[in-house]
Amino acid sequence: MPTDEALVFIASKHTTPTHQRVLWRVSVEDAKKICSDSRTASPHYMLCFTTKNIDDPSAFVYVPDDGRHAEVLHDHNIRVIRDHTTRQPAAKPQPR
Repeated sequence: MPTDEALVFIASKHTTPTHQRVLWRVSVEDAKKICSDSRTASPHYMLCFTTKNIDDPSAFVYVPDDGRHAEVLHDHNIRVIRDHTTRQPAAKPQPR
């Protein structure tokens, strides 16, 4: 089932965590902006996104955002739907 939301997660070199370490849940459009920005990659890690099984807690764990990419979020006007501080996903608009 296609979704218009994605999880942005940290992919680290030489690390294979049991769960993907998610920073934010955002729109797919915003995830593409974040992950294509050169500031979200280094020789040791990069930010990636997925739209598959994004509600599966056995595959993903939210981790605290250390603010390292705050400028990227600001520059692209990113709206975070969910992060480490959000216990539940934001309510989806109900059809009328």
